[in-house]
Amino acid sequence: MMEVLNEYGTFKYYGIQTFTTGIFSAWAKFGDVKAALRLALCLLGVIILMIGGAVDDRFELKPSVQILFPSLAAVVIMASGTHILHITNWISGGEFSLVWRVSSAGPFAFLWPADPLTLLWILTVTYATKFLDGLDGLVSGQTVIGSGLIAGLALTMAFFQPEVALLAMIVGGAFFGFLPHNMTPAKQFLGESGSTIAGFSLAFLAMLGGAKMATAFIAVGIPLVDAGVVVAGRLLRGASPFKGDKTHLHFRLLDLGLKQKQAVYLMWCLSLAFGLIAFGLQSAGKIVLILAIVIVAISLSIYTGKKLRKKNIHG
Repeated sequence: MMEVLNEYGTFKYYGIQTFTTGIFSAWAKFGDVKAALRLALCLLGVIILMIGGAVDDRFELKPSVQILFPSLAAVVIMASGTHILHITNWISGGEFSLVWRVSSAGPFAFLWPADPLTLLWILTVTYATKFLDGLDGLVSGQTVIGSGLIAGLALTMAFFQPEVALLAMIVGGAFFGFLPHNMTPAKQFLGESGSTIAGFSLAFLAMLGGAKMATAFIAVGIPLVDAGVVVAGRLLRGASPFKGDKTHLHFRLLDLGLKQKQAVYLMWCLSLAFGLIAFGLQSAGKIVLILAIVIVAISLSIYTGKKLRKKNIHG
């Protein structure tokens, strides 16, 4: 129950108030009604996640029920007109359209395959931070890094989207303000609400204005790939992919003898280093970097797994 109270005591301020500030700041400064509507519906998605997280922390909902709240929040984002409409052609330049078919006209038109891919993107990043929330401060710092990289990219001459940078800095500032209370020994915790809001916010920021998907992936690439490896392992063992265990990379680092802060700093440094490298790369270079992240994450998972098995055998 204390965890739920901590969420409301923290995210009632850092979540709702900061997102509301972003809405009115963007509207007043840039005069974009459509952008303000998108932000308003993003706020609605955050509120949905807060409600779902509070209910889950109190009653421990089944995974099949838990996923309804992030899914509804994602649908709200898509209803605002925020979609992944294209991807970059990394070979010859230009873009590939992801709108092959439109089922109907109006705001509730179904875009194929843009809508399924948008839903998949939002849920993937949302659940990546949810699964990552195993060590004090890890997700909060990861969100600060991710939003900071998106803000920096939005301010480059190639994009120059100051309204996107403003919102990214607001999100990053909210989690940065929470971080001192969340570091070991933590006084307050993200809980289900905070961990899902973190990924949801990064997924939304990456879609605003487009062309930031690769950078956002790079910023959270290690936890994303680690989540994929863990889920695959659970499925191979016949376990539920949503049932928590100690096979995540950050838990393995602890089992190998690292202290909580050391494991957290290592994860942060990897994400920040890959993110900063991405700034100097073009599209093709980012794809190579993403492949490198996948290789590094899987290699770390295999290496720590072998070390732990040897430790258990000789321990």
